[in-house]
Amino acid sequence: MQFKKFICLGLVLVGTLHLEAASYEKLGEKKLFNGETVQEYKFPNGLKVLMVARSQAPVLTYQTWFDVGSLNEKLDKKLNKTGLAHLFEHMMFRGTPQYPDGKFDEITSRLGSDKQNATTYYYRTNYYESVPAYQLEKIMELEADRMANLHIDAELLEKEKGAVVGELRRALDNPNRLAWDELMRLMYAESPYRYTVLGTEEEIKGFTQEEADYFYKTFYAPNNCTLIVVGDTKEEILLPLVEKFYGKMKTQEIPKLEFKNEPAQTQEKRWEGKHPQATSEVMLIGYRVPSVTDPDAIPLSLLSSHLSQGMEARLRKSLVDKGIAVGASAGVSSRPDLFEFSVALSEKHTAEEALKVIDREIALLHQSQISKPAFERALNQELLNLYGSISDNNSLANLFGEYLMLSGNHMRGLEILEGYKKLNPSDLQKAAKKYFRKENRSVVIVRPVKKGKVS
Repeated sequence: MQFKKFICLGLVLVGTLHLEAASYEKLGEKKLFNGETVQEYKFPNGLKVLMVARSQAPVLTYQTWFDVGSLNEKLDKKLNKTGLAHLFEHMMFRGTPQYPDGKFDEITSRLGSDKQNATTYYYRTNYYESVPAYQLEKIMELEADRMANLHIDAELLEKEKGAVVGELRRALDNPNRLAWDELMRLMYAESPYRYTVLGTEEEIKGFTQEEADYFYKTFYAPNNCTLIVVGDTKEEILLPLVEKFYGKMKTQEIPKLEFKNEPAQTQEKRWEGKHPQATSEVMLIGYRVPSVTDPDAIPLSLLSSHLSQGMEARLRKSLVDKGIAVGASAGVSSRPDLFEFSVALSEKHTAEEALKVIDREIALLHQSQISKPAFERALNQELLNLYGSISDNNSLANLFGEYLMLSGNHMRGLEILEGYKKLNPSDLQKAAKKYFRKENRSVVIVRPVKKGKVS
């Protein structure tokens, strides 16, 4: 049940405690596996806050998550482009009237900020830093200021376009990047996932100040934002500060995403190409799978550990240890919803060799259940990795943020973790037979350019 929280805004004077109703609601509280709790709050302007109070050390991570990425701009009728969401991630460090260009980094460095960065993906943009707990108010002031008062200067916008074009060119120099971009184009005929997050050079150079203003005012709104704070703080400290710095921000109307139905895949798709920077072959295989909200996401996630986590993982034993590949992995990639195999071949070996090995591994999964020791190894590997990572403030906040943006449920990652414990080997076999089918996959191979030839 939702209910109003109260905070003490007055002082104890002549034996009287003055209380004033706060403007935020507490939406709920969930117990974590280690006894900690994550608390969720919402302000009248739509801003949401997730908080996990930890007192082990006087530090905290402060993260700002916006429910906007390259999908939004591509599907937005006023934009119909990609690259602006990522460009804006860069622009957010360019200053406000109060803190001009360069001041944000200068001040956060002085605060002792660590792990400070930002990322953009198909479905979200996030900003994060870790600071000593007593610097909470200052870091919040800085983040709120650039969320509300960013100075979109035409000259700075042009400079940042140049920086992003340079980033794009460096990315295109990577054979793995080419492989991923081609896999997305191969797998999706209608979905905006087929367009890169970085956009094209033409799109980046063509963004106008008017488009940047529209994007900022529309999507960097409190009702499109969630703050995630994990560390040494508590409700009576955090929430009044949020009210102080974010409370006056205005709600905006957020355009809804309207996806076209993606045609069902009925036969295997393939693409092959060459890259001048490749020194050996690269292969990606994508199988369409359901979203993280689907029950099948749980056995599929554990299958990824069976195949590629740890020294005894199947792909390591059959590809890497035998010298066919220098690296091989498999795992669920959420949004886009696919199960991806990735193989970096040794110089004297081919993608076709690796594909035969992977097909044999998939055939084994279809024909019989994995052994109990193999199942237990995959389960324990997954539990160790996740339990170990979320003991870190930043990692736990990332877990909440990613699943919140993916599914609307910040607890989904931990639900999947608990779901592992209810699985048995037959569940993994069923998932493999259901989704690892040749007609449900797309294969991309990138080969080196032969010496003396130009691709």
